Amino acid sequence: MSIYDSVRNYINEYGMLSPGDTVIAGVSGGADSVCLLSVLVRMRAEFAEASGITDEPVSSSDEALDIRVVHVNHMIRGEEADRDEAFVRRLCDSFGVGFNVYKKDIPAMAKEQHLTEEEAGRIYRYECFKKEAECIDNAKIAVAHNRDDLAETVLYNMVRGSSLLGLSGIKPVRGNIIRPLLMTSREDIEKYLNEEGLTFVTDSTNLEADYARNKLRLKVMPLLKEINAGAVDHIVEIAQESSELAQDIKKEILRVGDSDVDIGLLNSLSALAKGELILAAMERVSGRRKDITKEHIRSVIALAEKESGKRVDLPYGMIAERVYDRITIRRESVKTEGDRGLQGSLVAETFDYTEGLDISKKEYTKMIDCDKIKSTLVLRTPQPDDYIVVTGDGGTKKLTRYFTDSKLEREKRESVPVVADGNEIVWIVGMRLSERYKISPSTKTVMQITYKEA
Repeated sequence: MSIYDSVRNYINEYGMLSPGDTVIAGVSGGADSVCLLSVLVRMRAEFAEASGITDEPVSSSDEALDIRVVHVNHMIRGEEADRDEAFVRRLCDSFGVGFNVYKKDIPAMAKEQHLTEEEAGRIYRYECFKKEAECIDNAKIAVAHNRDDLAETVLYNMVRGSSLLGLSGIKPVRGNIIRPLLMTSREDIEKYLNEEGLTFVTDSTNLEADYARNKLRLKVMPLLKEINAGAVDHIVEIAQESSELAQDIKKEILRVGDSDVDIGLLNSLSALAKGELILAAMERVSGRRKDITKEHIRSVIALAEKESGKRVDLPYGMIAERVYDRITIRRESVKTEGDRGLQGSLVAETFDYTEGLDISKKEYTKMIDCDKIKSTLVLRTPQPDDYIVVTGDGGTKKLTRYFTDSKLEREKRESVPVVADGNEIVWIVGMRLSERYKISPSTKTVMQITYKEA
């Protein structure tokens, strides 16, 4: 079976694409993403042929596949980054697909938001993909993770301290994000490009062992392959088995809609099942698993041996508390720091997002995307390092600068109530809501926050 046929079968197995779909493809210009784009273009031709379409461009037909490429210039590598952008533009022209480029000073973003450049780049890329998909009904987002990436992710999660489900690594489909190359090795990707006569560019930062992922790719994986040439295959098998087992455990022990854990049930389970139960409950509250480690899980399980009222802090503004015969896991929505004469309080309420939600336009009541909250919201007065996102593409402005531009009198600035997520401002009460936290069609959970003066 050819490499293309293998990828196409994988796409069909998971129902990733159908005729008439629009797919947003992330293309950096590297081998993986060039392979991804080529496969999508070949599938577009097959869909068109099956529908009897002969006119060009086939992407304009509802029966083919509408491909739109997004390229992100991270502004890290200077001329090399510009070279990559030009390469992808030419590639898209040759394939007859739409092309859109986003530029962002990722080092500056990382510094402002206290992130690594690797994490900042990942966050911004997915923001760009989602922005492209927002105006298209049922658009798919295709990214070029491959089999080796999956193995590296499993190792990375294991080293950081992962649950059983964390060892399953990357999912082939998550929401509207698809990964057609997930079961294709880097070796086969490069073989495919050679057979098709396709070139690609190399990101020099991928050759530097500065990032954790690169250390695994450049140092650890080659050593594992020396020990056993089938190392990647065996790691992938463990990932698949872990995913199946963890899902089976969840089905058996987690009641639908329940984020409270019965201590009697918890004590009746094996150590493995206990961890999966607690993790599933935390995921139900926070909407994500990333950055939830075994230490967090152990601290929650330990509450079963403590008296009622004991609690532990968790990521994403969550807390776990022993309440009689149960462990309750919830968001600690808002804290208030009454510094510098701050008067007032904040009332928060969370609920599921529904299409057509009437977004509050009241001056002292706002609705925000609950899943964007990184830690715990705090009602306080401004601090020197505060900043707010002021543009849809993530552009930020120092709060002091925002006050200056808004011509707010200096004597009033220190007492303005703000809702903060760390040093990122979610809401300048009575003035402005951050662009990052605004409700969008991709929102799952809404938090309504209301400021009440004392």
